[in-house]
Amino acid sequence: MPQTHFYVSGEDSTNESAPAQQRLRWPTAAGQTSTIKSGLGWWLPSLGPVPDQAVDLARIAGAAYLADRLSGRPTAFTRRLQLTVEVSDPSLWEADAADQLAQLLSWLTGDTWEIELVQDSTTRSDPPAGQSPDNVASVALLSGGLDSFLGALHLLSSLDDAPLFVGHYDTATAVRRAQNAIRSWLQDSYAPAPSYSQSEFTQVADKKESSSRSRSLLFVALGVAVASSRQATTLFVPENGFTSLNLPLHPNRAGALSTRSTHPETFHRVNTLLHTLGLTVSVTNPFADYTKGEEMRLVADRQPPAGWEHTAGLTVSCSKLDGARIKGGNSTLNCGLCYACVTRRGAFIAAETDDSTIYLSDNLTGTARSELLERRYSDRAAISYATARGIDDDAIDAGTWPPDADLDAISDLARRGLAELGKVDLT
Repeated sequence: MPQTHFYVSGEDSTNESAPAQQRLRWPTAAGQTSTIKSGLGWWLPSLGPVPDQAVDLARIAGAAYLADRLSGRPTAFTRRLQLTVEVSDPSLWEADAADQLAQLLSWLTGDTWEIELVQDSTTRSDPPAGQSPDNVASVALLSGGLDSFLGALHLLSSLDDAPLFVGHYDTATAVRRAQNAIRSWLQDSYAPAPSYSQSEFTQVADKKESSSRSRSLLFVALGVAVASSRQATTLFVPENGFTSLNLPLHPNRAGALSTRSTHPETFHRVNTLLHTLGLTVSVTNPFADYTKGEEMRLVADRQPPAGWEHTAGLTVSCSKLDGARIKGGNSTLNCGLCYACVTRRGAFIAAETDDSTIYLSDNLTGTARSELLERRYSDRAAISYATARGIDDDAIDAGTWPPDADLDAISDLARRGLAELGKVDLT
């Protein structure tokens, strides 16, 4: 099993790293070093009074994200990743927290993670007087995706106080466009305009791994840091419950067509870790019991401001974004035929809501469209099999679930989600 070892510290650290370790230095303030580009400084000073354990969680999650992207995935799929990270207080992690985090990363990425935490050699600067941010009741993650956008609309219509929206500034052009469209529409449609802040964080070198399955943990860790600095006790992470189940659609497939980023077990493990660290933030999915179509119908029935359907059509769901590889294609368009896009299309149909999305599959003709169909053969075949045969309850029973999971409810959610997929023409 290939082994890669990274050592992550602040750029001003005086600690030495071993020759075999790849050293990554996080900028002290927002900016860039030779290895890391970040909109957040090493101590997260722009977020306000973030507790040490939340700072450390963000550092470790950021380090894992970088290690994930900078480590090529072998044919055998599983990697062995060793991570040494400088933290403000290693003793906070010595009991169960470090092991819980390593197991969480293994669950998310399918790799073996070994984490060593060492004392940070830098110290936190005192924040400027009078610049402590206002407290908020809740924080919500907001990306450029459809579920995330629907989550924002749902929370804005159902909560007494608007949440503080936070996001990770994405490097993909399509996602950045979607994020900008969402931001502009929210600012124009609500008074006062909801607060929406994004933070950039990425490696300087070219990435070697495209899946970035650890990204969701970085996203959550930054949300926890913001929430804990604002005395918020809830972090909302909206994602439709059907996709979150991450069920295999075909018995011959080793894995599912989605990720475990919002799986119920993931939330259980994250909340267990936060409790172990003494953080009072709880991470929850407001759409855990809904299919994508059901959540869209829920939002539509509350009559959001004008133009929400158009903005929904500008969001990005596609898991491929590989249109540029096809003659006449466009990598900024939802392809329309991957599992994520089919789930999206089925949601609009089920919710009886106009879908203004421009899909690559609708733009291509002739041999170019045939190539797209061939590229999506695996997804289309698995979806066709599942919608015709259903998902075996044994597959659900054999899954990993939180202790309080209702397997009958999960089975019913899977059935409803498959019904939405079955409404989509895959040809």
